[in-house]
Amino acid sequence: MIKSMKKISKYLSSIYNDGGDNNFFGIYKDPYYIQVFGGRKAPKVYLDAVSNAHLLEEREKLSDEKIDKLEEMGFEEEPRSSNFSKEFDFSEQKIPELTDFIVKVLQIYEIDPYKADFEIELD
Repeated sequence: MIKSMKKISKYLSSIYNDGGDNNFFGIYKDPYYIQVFGGRKAPKVYLDAVSNAHLLEEREKLSDEKIDKLEEMGFEEEPRSSNFSKEFDFSEQKIPELTDFIVKVLQIYEIDPYKADFEIELD
């Protein structure tokens, strides 16, 4: 998990320090995904996590318990995308806290970060 946490921290740092206004990174393990959107030196970053609206197979759907956990963590279902979303204050100092938060979200989705695909785009 340490190696994955370093990768997440590195990508968050890249979103904050590099690129432009529309930076992005995602963690994918079909059919689940978690995406982070932010801009260089932007004061906020947005976390987006797939909801049942985009999970087609019944066996893939999040249980009520998992949805409750996401909501307890501050996620809300976003009307435009129908995904769970959360806004964070963002700075270099917040990266460790946000990294831990993302790891907890991965655990809710039962995503093994060593088996997940990572993608980053810096605008």
